[in-house]
Amino acid sequence: MPDYPTADPAQFIQGCPVLHVRDVPQLAGYFRDVLGFRWDFGGEDYAVVWRDNSAVHFVKALIDPSGVHLFQWIRDVDAYYAEVRARGATVIVEPANTPYGLREFSVSAPSGLTIVFGQDID
Repeated sequence: MPDYPTADPAQFIQGCPVLHVRDVPQLAGYFRDVLGFRWDFGGEDYAVVWRDNSAVHFVKALIDPSGVHLFQWIRDVDAYYAEVRARGATVIVEPANTPYGLREFSVSAPSGLTIVFGQDID
């Protein structure tokens, strides 16, 4: 991840779309080679491209290659989880550390949208 935005956010650092696609390396390569993004993470099943403070994530679609979910980078996953749980959020994945270095949880929002909140593991 590039440097945090300079606005010194209290909780939310950045949001990004996670696009469900058929061919992750092909699309990440297009963003790198044609659109001028930096591809610094990922492989066959998941990749992240950056340009300035804009990130786009790609995940290999197992069923529907037209899906999308929203990822929000935040400072304190556990505190935010407690906050939204108390407000009645529908949690679909409880907070957990991932093999790719993030602690994250997911909620289901109206209209079928999935939102993942995560932070870097120190």
